[in-house]
Amino acid sequence: MHMFLQSMAKQTSYKNVAGFRCLLNIEKQTNDLFLVHCGQQQCTPGYTYNHKIPNEYHLHFVLEGKGVLEICDHVYHIKKDDIFVIPKDYPIRYYADEEQPWEYMWITFAGEKSVTYLQYAGLSAEHPVVQSTIPNKTYQPMIQKILDTNELTFANEIRRVGYLYEILSTLIEAQNSHKKNQNQYDYPSDTYVDYALQFIMHNYSHIKVRDIADYIGINRSYLTSIFKKQLGISPQEYLVSYRLKKAAELLLSSKKSVSEISNQIGYDNPLTFSKIFKQTYGVSPSLYRENKE
Repeated sequence: MHMFLQSMAKQTSYKNVAGFRCLLNIEKQTNDLFLVHCGQQQCTPGYTYNHKIPNEYHLHFVLEGKGVLEICDHVYHIKKDDIFVIPKDYPIRYYADEEQPWEYMWITFAGEKSVTYLQYAGLSAEHPVVQSTIPNKTYQPMIQKILDTNELTFANEIRRVGYLYEILSTLIEAQNSHKKNQNQYDYPSDTYVDYALQFIMHNYSHIKVRDIADYIGINRSYLTSIFKKQLGISPQEYLVSYRLKKAAELLLSSKKSVSEISNQIGYDNPLTFSKIFKQTYGVSPSLYRENKE
């Protein structure tokens, strides 16, 4: 595949020959992450490529067949629905199986976020091969979209980097789909608690704890665990406390009836609201208002 690749300084070009499609020399779009080239190739038996020291990251999605990847002294036997990366700054060699030569798609990219995004997908120079948790053909339409935006326009330059983010975000999500059941997530627990508090602040009147967990993207038991650890109370207790705090503010700052305030903070039954309010503040909502006037 890489026999066609030249310096990024050259004009973007498109190759479409038997068994090989490739978009080359794509102009750099952003320092964080930018696409260099991409394509798809049906290899001939034993097809071999020696990549001396790549300056970018080459991510391959194997669609069919088998092959071998060699990085330094490590040998990896790769098959259908495996994903492998050719890491930056490592000399490599890879070749197709003689009997079942592989067909793969690839995207080549660089940028300051490259290593981070690959690590989130479980890929690195030390672990360059993973088995895809979804069929690799899932990625084919996304790479196809890049190849189809081969016209040299500024709009297409923006679209291509958008498609690159789509591929990597899908990859990260798919490869980490099992983590929710194991309470393994991308961010520290306090980040999720802060995110939950912001969500409650803007939506307290009409949400349940399940809605908070779903919005953040973590399971309910983990949300409860990190709330108790950081705040000393459960999400449900915090939500009720926040609603009652808002009710107390409304009782003093507005002329709304207890029934109106009850409904505004998420209680359809004013009697239920009054009972919970008294348990917290020691007096009924009406008496609370009277005492503060």
